[in-house]
Amino acid sequence: MKNNLIQKIFMFVIIGLFSFNLTLASTTEPPSPLKGEIKGKIIDASTKKPLPGVNVFIEHTTVGAATDAAGEYHITKASIGKNIHLVASMIGYKINHKTIQVLAEETVVVNFELQPTILEMGAVVVTGTGTPHIVEDMPVRTEVIPRRLIEQKQACNLAEALAFQTGVRVENNCTNCNFSQVRILGMDGKYSQILIDGDPVMSSLAGVYGLEHFPEEMVDQIEIVKGGGSSLYGGGAIAGVINMITRRPLLNQVRIKYLNNSTDGKMDQRIGAVAETVNKKGTSGAYVFGSTRTRNRYDYNGDGYSELGDLQNESIGFKWYYRPIAAGELLTSFHRIHEERRGGNKFDLPVHEAEIAEWLEHWRSGGTVRWNHQIGPLFDYRFFYSFSVENRKSYYGGLGGDTDQDQLDALAFYGRTENPLHIGGMQANYRYRGHLLTAGLQHSRDKLVDKTSAVTAYYIDELYTNTGIFLQDDLHFGTEQQIEFVIGARMDKHSELNNWIYSPRINGKFRLGKGFTLRGAFTTGFKAPQTYDEDLHLCGIEGDQRIIRNSNDLKEERSNSFSGAIEYQGNSRSMPLMVSFTVFQTNLKDAFAEEFVSKQSVIERWERVNSDGAEVKGVEFDMGIRPVSAAEIRCGFTYKKSQYDNPLEDFNTKNFMRTPDFSGNLRLSLDPTSKLSLYAAGNYIGEADMPHEVVVEGQEEPELLLVRSDSFFQLDFGLTYRLPLNSGLSAKLNLGVKNVTNVYQDDLDKGPDRDPAYVYGPIRPRTIYFGLETAF
Repeated sequence: MKNNLIQKIFMFVIIGLFSFNLTLASTTEPPSPLKGEIKGKIIDASTKKPLPGVNVFIEHTTVGAATDAAGEYHITKASIGKNIHLVASMIGYKINHKTIQVLAEETVVVNFELQPTILEMGAVVVTGTGTPHIVEDMPVRTEVIPRRLIEQKQACNLAEALAFQTGVRVENNCTNCNFSQVRILGMDGKYSQILIDGDPVMSSLAGVYGLEHFPEEMVDQIEIVKGGGSSLYGGGAIAGVINMITRRPLLNQVRIKYLNNSTDGKMDQRIGAVAETVNKKGTSGAYVFGSTRTRNRYDYNGDGYSELGDLQNESIGFKWYYRPIAAGELLTSFHRIHEERRGGNKFDLPVHEAEIAEWLEHWRSGGTVRWNHQIGPLFDYRFFYSFSVENRKSYYGGLGGDTDQDQLDALAFYGRTENPLHIGGMQANYRYRGHLLTAGLQHSRDKLVDKTSAVTAYYIDELYTNTGIFLQDDLHFGTEQQIEFVIGARMDKHSELNNWIYSPRINGKFRLGKGFTLRGAFTTGFKAPQTYDEDLHLCGIEGDQRIIRNSNDLKEERSNSFSGAIEYQGNSRSMPLMVSFTVFQTNLKDAFAEEFVSKQSVIERWERVNSDGAEVKGVEFDMGIRPVSAAEIRCGFTYKKSQYDNPLEDFNTKNFMRTPDFSGNLRLSLDPTSKLSLYAAGNYIGEADMPHEVVVEGQEEPELLLVRSDSFFQLDFGLTYRLPLNSGLSAKLNLGVKNVTNVYQDDLDKGPDRDPAYVYGPIRPRTIYFGLETAF
């Protein structure tokens, strides 16, 4: 009742703000529909070399272009006028603004020189609003993991790229198959929405192992929005949104990379290659990638059962764009990923002859077709269709004994899952006076057939559809347009719900001056009672299967989220400095929780039920400073409380499982010479409550214990040396150690009766890596 009242009040507030905003905007003259052109060249202020990939755009519009390999850009259909604010922005460089005059049917030449600054600053992001914004100017607070940082981490996939990020934690949830999930502000992975180029094509099945499927060759930039954020994204984005921006062709070159990780002599090797080409006019470009990875199993405690399983991954894909007209672009992309992994014991035998085995073989195909059209300086639109088809073969279980019947029972653990997902929609943006109005719709069709359970009664055969309609207003006003609101609402009709769900959202930003900015947000969301990623991962324990299924009367989960932040971005004694302090709170109504039901035959059944509610609240601090041009320091921490309204029935605690109150990170980047780069990063994971399932001899049902984990501080170190080679050929040598401190959980269970979900902390012990990369 309380949440419904809040949303009704908020709906009237939105209507009032829309009316107020229109009144303010009516005092501003609308832009002229006549058009001009802008072109120029952008260079590095220090080296005087051209900068490819710089984003140049007219402020508060969607009109812009990117520089080519020569650092040149060309904007068509620019608004005419005397006070056109042109912005040049590139990640790692200070934003450069120029006010220019554009005349009808004439071309203005505007050149820029950009100064280096803190790595994440200067990035152009789209996740928070669906339209391009510089990350510092976003009304919806957005964090960026740029390409250079991904390379510094020596990440081999999306999961590793997300490491060492304040308020974000990727964890291993199973010692058998190494199922992983990403937590934002301590909330389970199902509360986050993962996007690929803005499209929600990560299905339930893809969410189980998908973070490790996508190779680093695909990733150009990762954008993270914590909390509900924009109305453009579904109500399921309760904890936040992670948007993986795939790489776009910029240059004519080929890159090949080899990386070898060694954990106590157990190798994890990968080779990746990228080729990209752009035609002379810049009207067409293509990008092709491929990679292969082989990881050998690793047994940490010597019990004959793996903590890291065998893994083999092959990926291939492309991205291609074509501009048949100056203001229109057709973009297509496709990827094909195959992965096989196995954990447990007796790897030399078939999986059904091992005491414990979790074996998965995935085939994933995915892609998108998108048409973008900038009709004029006032209006643009896009249509898109995206898909992913995820199929897998699986085995979760093992031998429960030595009899003939036990061997027959073990064969029942083979399974197969099919999960095609299709999503399409459109989005239109219209600039009217002080407004940037965005409207659109999306429709998704998610088919899931899962025959993994050894008992056919628990098979899944479901079709989930969702239709979403959204409207959003991005408004600027004030004497210097220092106030900005993003006000929107979204309506969703999910096939598992009888009624449409209304999700209002508002974000605001107020530039106080002298580098200080205030931000605030209130968002709502929901989670439908459907199958989630953890339901498709069946832990193997004592030769049985542990499954999770929804209770028959499971209702949707609703959320209200609040956040406020004060930020400073500027210079302190000529040193670039960024400081941010954020408070946040999310309230969940009918929050999902899991309860143990019973153990029957080879099935240990858990059930997802609605609890009374839950609350997550806390503070987050981030800081970055560049004391000298060759060094950058970043640090941050999150302190929060994540609790249910009432204690969990099986464990008599209100705390969220596996969720530390305190976590933090520290990062140092140093470039002492033009050839040498050094990187160091630390990550602190605080104590957390852990569920621990213990098999008791002679007892049918396991004993459920609540254990307080240890805390961990992981330290990584690496260096990159650029080898001097011939003109047109470059190479880099990478060396380093991950988890230098060698911190790792020391009370892992042993043997076939171990609880594979009883795992916490760093994903792997001390690991030494070596890599070689070349480009030509």
